[in-house]
Amino acid sequence: MQMLKGYYAHLAIVAGIVVKLIMLQNAVLASNWVVEMVAYAIIAAGALPLQHTSRWFWRASITADVLIGFTVLCGPKIIPPSFAVILLEHVKMIPLILLGSMLLMGVAEQMRTAGNSAALEWIMLVLWSTGYILWLILAFGWVNEYLFEQTLRVIHLLLPLGHIAVIVDMFRAQLLHIRLEVDKT
Repeated sequence: MQMLKGYYAHLAIVAGIVVKLIMLQNAVLASNWVVEMVAYAIIAAGALPLQHTSRWFWRASITADVLIGFTVLCGPKIIPPSFAVILLEHVKMIPLILLGSMLLMGVAEQMRTAGNSAALEWIMLVLWSTGYILWLILAFGWVNEYLFEQTLRVIHLLLPLGHIAVIVDMFRAQLLHIRLEVDKT
């Protein structure tokens, strides 16, 4: 039973990340706050059953719930358009960076527990974080016009790659989880 729970939990996380990846690529879905909220809910629901393998998954589940709160505040225009909404949209990037980082740290802990190297998770962590950190730098206007355009190109490359890296890592963790559960029996 534990094997099936872990199998579907990893799939749920992947499904949520895939929805976020589709939102990055589709302009219509990018502004749909309901789809974004569902993506975070799926990730939270997938990460919670994995808390027995690593506390990072429990933290990722809480972070996804925080992102749901940010999405509700910023999405349906509960707060009238103002500087506060723009600020909340940018502050929301911080838990988003943390969400992917915590998922990758959970997988890294699983890999170390199984005796495998976690170097790939660290590389994926840098890939995930860099795109969002660069986005925050652009949001505050800390670069000139030429650097802005070049950085934007890099961001449009790094964000999808970061999401794909998390998806690939979740499948690696799923495979490891299944192997460890089969070895226990």
